[in-house]
Amino acid sequence: MKNLLRGMICAVSLMMAPMAYAGQGGPDAYGYTWKDSNEPGGPTFNWINITTTGTQVTGLGDDNFVGPFGFIDGFQYYWYYPTQVWIGSNGYLSFSGNNFASPFPIIPNTASPHNFIAAMMSDLNFDGTGNPGTCYYRNSADTIVVSWINVPFWTVGTPSFIGSNSFQIVLVRSDRSITFNYQTQLGSTQGDDITIGIENITGQLGLQHSKNVYPPTGYSIKFYYPTTTTYQAVDGGIDWNMDEGNGGVFVKRYSSVPVVTNVKNFGNQPLTNINVSATISHPTAMGMSGTGQIAGLVAGTDTSFTFNTPLIPTDPGIYNMISQVGGIVGDLVASNNLLRTKIIAIDTAGTQIPMEYHDGTPDLGGISWNGGNGGIGYYMRPAFYPCRINGYRLMIASDPMANGCYLKIFDDDGPNGSPGTMLDSVYASPSSYVVGANSLIPTAGSAINIPSGGFYVLWVMPPGGSVALARDATPPISNRSYEYLSGTWAPCRFRFTEDYFLGVSVSWANFEDVSAQRILSPTANSLLRTPTPVQVRVQNMGSNVNSQPIQLGYKFSVEPAVLHQVPASSIFSGDSLTHQFSTPMASGTLRSGTLSYWVNMSGDMFAGNDTLRINVTYQPSVGFYEIDNRATSWNIFPNPAQDHAFILGLNEQALPKEWEIRDATGRKFGADLILESENRARINLSSMPSGFYHLMPAHHNLGYESGPFRPLPLLIRR
Repeated sequence: MKNLLRGMICAVSLMMAPMAYAGQGGPDAYGYTWKDSNEPGGPTFNWINITTTGTQVTGLGDDNFVGPFGFIDGFQYYWYYPTQVWIGSNGYLSFSGNNFASPFPIIPNTASPHNFIAAMMSDLNFDGTGNPGTCYYRNSADTIVVSWINVPFWTVGTPSFIGSNSFQIVLVRSDRSITFNYQTQLGSTQGDDITIGIENITGQLGLQHSKNVYPPTGYSIKFYYPTTTTYQAVDGGIDWNMDEGNGGVFVKRYSSVPVVTNVKNFGNQPLTNINVSATISHPTAMGMSGTGQIAGLVAGTDTSFTFNTPLIPTDPGIYNMISQVGGIVGDLVASNNLLRTKIIAIDTAGTQIPMEYHDGTPDLGGISWNGGNGGIGYYMRPAFYPCRINGYRLMIASDPMANGCYLKIFDDDGPNGSPGTMLDSVYASPSSYVVGANSLIPTAGSAINIPSGGFYVLWVMPPGGSVALARDATPPISNRSYEYLSGTWAPCRFRFTEDYFLGVSVSWANFEDVSAQRILSPTANSLLRTPTPVQVRVQNMGSNVNSQPIQLGYKFSVEPAVLHQVPASSIFSGDSLTHQFSTPMASGTLRSGTLSYWVNMSGDMFAGNDTLRINVTYQPSVGFYEIDNRATSWNIFPNPAQDHAFILGLNEQALPKEWEIRDATGRKFGADLILESENRARINLSSMPSGFYHLMPAHHNLGYESGPFRPLPLLIRR
């Protein structure tokens, strides 16, 4: 790990004297015990080579973790069953996706984070040219093995690594055991800062093998699950607020924001009648308060609770949400009963709208890394779309050597929403900002449009630089920060206690977007007997007159696609255009399938509104008749019919409200007709005898067989 410099605070390693190994230890309050390979009845050192049978773990660097990885189905850890695991570069497994960096904790420790297995939690390093460190993972039916092989410690200088450590964690489902195997150990880490042991999800339980002691080579430690346990874990708490990752959220000023909190049963006993409350406050605006009750939660489950009263942020700025649970008799862990969350309301008017997590008042000092090449990143999800990023907002706390810094923006299109495509990169020279003041740095190229989802913004020190980014240590904290070391991202070790003066300037985007608004003809689920015009509506959903030609197309089932083009500048923003394809929809055979209609335009921002689909049946000619009154046409199906038939108006033409039926002799019958819509009617034929009839609109002033109307033959067959 590069030495992290945080203002006037310096981390001092625990200088505990190395101690001789005991051969066994425990139990902890739950009942876990351990024995080592030097103890009679303890494990025999048995290194499991998975370099040829396992999967190499990529992405490990300096002070980070990767995952999640699938886990053994049914492996019990304390009273619960983890379903996924993260692998830490610093020699640990986390069941909650947490990052651990020096100084490393004593076990157990109620300070967050928890829920980990530490085989050799120390300042290991996978980074640097020529670094020999590798990691492998193997998940079989009953066993998971994770091996750290030839991994050195981090050190100051070039190269930034020293020593070599090969060790592994072995988890076995059948006996719920945890074994650490140590094959080689060479070199030392700063302050001898090493933690070996296990800790549960609450942090109240854990079993430490040793602290600040180097394990010998050819050595094993095995943690044994208790054969019986009387430990009753009654523990309910808040898991997250507003967002499943429990990160700060941006919302629009004046919008109605649902207030959501997630309550979880962290224990192994059922919970009933859980009281839940939330308050949201702001220095100048009215906030929100609400209460409720959750009837029950079985062990290990959670539920999201939405309060009846929403938040309506009338003023911009930070809103402090505090949610709590109560009424849990015998609750073991009070620390998870209350949770703070940062909600930032932004005013969406203007061309330079700030998106940042800090409160505007810097706290003492800044954050930087010894030797440079480190950085701070943030994940941000806009409060409105489409959002346009115009520049970077930051405050530099110090830059004594006038090094400047780098600023970058990444899409969240990487694996599991991680940083992916780089959208912008700029060098901010010392002359482009004022130390100790909020500064705006334009993006390097054209503005960046964000149509959906989120993005990452990153501040990076130059190699060898001494520039520091300003800090905000005043709660609430966003829990959205990342640290960036030598190209590797990891959740920031201080993400629960600090925010930083880094953000972006945004505005509403000028954008191109055309939408396939509606299929006017044919109608959905219709039966067609003759070639039918395809008529559609296309809408300009963008902010300008469309500047590019619009491509339109339709395809029925396996028939060839039909393509047309609408000229550029033909539809104003917000307007729509009705278009009829010159080639009607037809098929040479009976076919029931999908009629797809799509639009496309160069620069179109949203793909999600470009396509529509309906189901249509086409049956050529047989048993189909049409009445044509110049611009108006109707058809009827099924024909022959039994108890009922349907009349459809093509091209959305309205149907006459009254119809009549005549038999072969010309005798008139009243049609029992129900108008289901303006262009669809259902005729009840249940009282009509079998025979051949004619159907036509009633009360017209034309002769029975004269004029443009032709009677519609209808065969009723029982």
